Amino acid sequence: MNALDLLRETTNFIHLYTKQSITESKIEAEEILMHVLGISKTKIYLNEILQLTEILQDQISNILNKRKNDVPLSYILKKHLFYKNSFYIDENVLIPRSETENIIDDILLQGDKIFKRKKRCFFLDAGCGSGCVGITIACERPLWNVFLSDAYPNTLGVAKTNMKLCKTDNIQLIAADWLLPFQSKAFDFIFSNPPYIANGDIRIDKSVVLNEPKSALFSGKDGLRDIKTIIKTSKDVLSHSGVLFIENGVGQSKKISHLLELNDFTDISIHLDYNGHERFTSSHK
Repeated sequence: MNALDLLRETTNFIHLYTKQSITESKIEAEEILMHVLGISKTKIYLNEILQLTEILQDQISNILNKRKNDVPLSYILKKHLFYKNSFYIDENVLIPRSETENIIDDILLQGDKIFKRKKRCFFLDAGCGSGCVGITIACERPLWNVFLSDAYPNTLGVAKTNMKLCKTDNIQLIAADWLLPFQSKAFDFIFSNPPYIANGDIRIDKSVVLNEPKSALFSGKDGLRDIKTIIKTSKDVLSHSGVLFIENGVGQSKKISHLLELNDFTDISIHLDYNGHERFTSSHK
C-alpha cells in the first residue's frame, strides 16, 4: 500500500468517528502513522510503498478503534507535544492544551522582568499535572529556580518522568495541596492551571469527561473553589511585587479579578487565548 493511501484511509476514519475537522483528523493520522511505522512525515508524503505486516496493521486498527470510542490520541500514544518537547502523558494527568502552550512566552516575559529586578526568579507551577509548564520554563530559563507541586502521587510520578526532558538541574518536585505547605514570601512567580469547570457542566466534551481525571477538571458549583484557595493563600506565599498567573474558564475573569482586588492584588490583567476568549488572569502582590 502507498503511504498516501494509508494516510487518506486513516484520516477519513478519524473524521468519520470523531467530531474533528478533516484538517485535525489528518494531523492525527500523521501522528499515528509516524508512531506505528517509525517513519517521518516527509516519508509519508514521498508516497513510499509500505510493507505493512499484520502486526503493524493490528496496531493501527487498535489505535483507531480506541479513537472511535472517544479515547484521546495523547493517552493512546502516551505522549503529547507541548512547546518544544514531547511530554509523557497518561490518564493521571490532563492532556496539555494549546491555549496553555500559547501563554508560555508571556509567562517568560513577565518572569524576565522579575529576574532583571531581583536577580532571581523562584517560580512555582502549582498543581503541575504533567509538569509541561514548569518544565518548559525550567528548560527555557536555566537560571530560574523552578518548583513543581501537586497533591496526587500518581500525578507527581508523571511529572518526575518528564523532568528528564530538561538537561538543567533547576527543578524541584514537591508534594503539596496547593500552597498550604509553603513559607511566607517563598516565590516570586506562581503559575497555576487549576480545575475551573463547574460541577455538572454539560458543555464539556464527552471525550474529556470519560477519560481525563475529574480531580483536575471540576471545582465546585461555580468552578472557582480551587482558584479561591490559590488567591487567598498566594498573597502570603508570594514575595513583594510577585506575580500570580492563573488559567481560568471562559466567563470567569470578572469574578476572578474581583477576588484578586479583595485580596489586595494590583496590576490585574486579563489575557486572551488564540480564540479571543478570556483565558488567563495575571496580577501582582
